[in-house]
Amino acid sequence: MADLDLFYQRNLFPVRVADFLPYAQSSYIIYSPLSHHIVPVDENELSRLKEELETNGHFLDAEMQCLVNEQEKPVPNYVNSPGEVYALTVLPNNICNFSCSYCYAAKGHGHDELDEGTLRAVLDFFIDARRTKRRHLYVSFGGGGEPLLSWSKVRMAILHAEELAGRQGFTMHYSFASNGSVMNDEIIEFIQRYNIKTNISFDILEDVQNVQRKHYAKVCQTLDTLLEHGIIPTINSVITPFNVMRQEEMVREVHCRFPKLKRLSFDYVVDGNLFQTAEELQSFYDDYTLHFFQAKGIGKEFGLCVSSIKYHNLEQIKMRACAGGFDLTPQGTLSMCFFVSSPKETLYPDFVYGRVEDGTVVFDTGKFRRLVEASDNKQEKCHRCFLKWHCAGGCLYHAKTYSKEMLETMCRFQQKFSLVALLNEMAGQNILEHAGAES
Repeated sequence: MADLDLFYQRNLFPVRVADFLPYAQSSYIIYSPLSHHIVPVDENELSRLKEELETNGHFLDAEMQCLVNEQEKPVPNYVNSPGEVYALTVLPNNICNFSCSYCYAAKGHGHDELDEGTLRAVLDFFIDARRTKRRHLYVSFGGGGEPLLSWSKVRMAILHAEELAGRQGFTMHYSFASNGSVMNDEIIEFIQRYNIKTNISFDILEDVQNVQRKHYAKVCQTLDTLLEHGIIPTINSVITPFNVMRQEEMVREVHCRFPKLKRLSFDYVVDGNLFQTAEELQSFYDDYTLHFFQAKGIGKEFGLCVSSIKYHNLEQIKMRACAGGFDLTPQGTLSMCFFVSSPKETLYPDFVYGRVEDGTVVFDTGKFRRLVEASDNKQEKCHRCFLKWHCAGGCLYHAKTYSKEMLETMCRFQQKFSLVALLNEMAGQNILEHAGAES
């Protein structure tokens, strides 16, 4: 098909489905991300619609014109300075009692723990009515170490945040990501009292957990304890070449072993060093896509929501891939990305833009802005991409850690994965189960 810029100018994206799913023959879809509508067309219809835009400046069919008329106006999803942030990630330590085979932070593991004075100073800055007009603020605890090994710091942070918020009229939202090895009555009481969103990293299948993370029995014990107290955590599983074809089995195991669980997140491993070539990475992504959607269908039958970051991206409208990270490292510095939190990591100087000096938070605001602006949906590669308003230019961490060929492979994977998700929504079924069947 010839030039389609008239579509792109109206935030409409014709996609030739066969470019990603060869068995789809010559069918197209037109996707309107800003109205979240999708319409199937054939090549003749697409040519006619292009002529209508060239001749009339709009579609003659009212239903097609709704693709444009019902578009929402994008609201910036980013901040331009640290003073505007509304989400804080606290990395209490770089201490870990696990040794996960795919850990992105393994190089940074050590014995560093966040200083309480530094933590208080950052919370005083963050929860300040003079700084922000937002009434809802978010604090999460995670990082390359196990945050609950520093429970006294986490406890102090929550109590101090509640005191600040209570005086100034903020509503606080808390979450943590844990490997599931640390749990006691006090932590459970805090989770319940402050409605803390609980995420447990767990690879579900005993053999997989014990190869990739170990401590299967311990994590099961933690999950049982949480569920007995009415706390329903989200399970975050990392999908690697070792378990990529077992995602369906993982869903069935959760339904059998932990029937009270409701949400699973199956995100693919981010360590590019696991793959020697772009072709190897592509093969992994193809397997991930096929088995993810099969697992998602099985989960639906069981009342289990199976999702992932890339799937969730389709529910968001973004102008920049990164909203602007405000991540407090164990060293007391502020990083743009929680993937980069230790001076032992190569990218640490690139991502750190702030620190605490004599109880005051100081920033390199120019560096912050450069980091945030490094990835947005105004890049040339985004102009004709139907994920322009969802992917929004891609992750800066990936851009700095993957080769050009692997980045291109990742980009195409995200397009295929997202297209399958959109077509499944439109068809009301998993189209990958009907590969080769004419639709």
